[in-house]
Amino acid sequence: MDRSSDDILASLTQLQHLQPHRPLGPALAEAADEVGFCPEAATRAVEWLGLDPAVSIGRLRRTELTQLARCIYRFWRQSAPAQKHQSQPA
Repeated sequence: MDRSSDDILASLTQLQHLQPHRPLGPALAEAADEVGFCPEAATRAVEWLGLDPAVSIGRLRRTELTQLARCIYRFWRQSAPAQKHQSQPA
């Protein structure tokens, strides 16, 4: 995992500018494909922050996007050791 929260933020910012009416949920799915973070980390971050996945990404303020990107990164980083442990043969 060589990506950072800045990469996630850049992807979300681009989506916000290019597709402002797109719901947050599908926008996060696209960002996950682009950046490579775990979609489950995005789901947890949205729940943790109390955001509505149906709201358009264009309605989020810059501070909310930044906080979301950092949360996604934190949850992703926390889940990475567990995923490595599960994928190793016993």
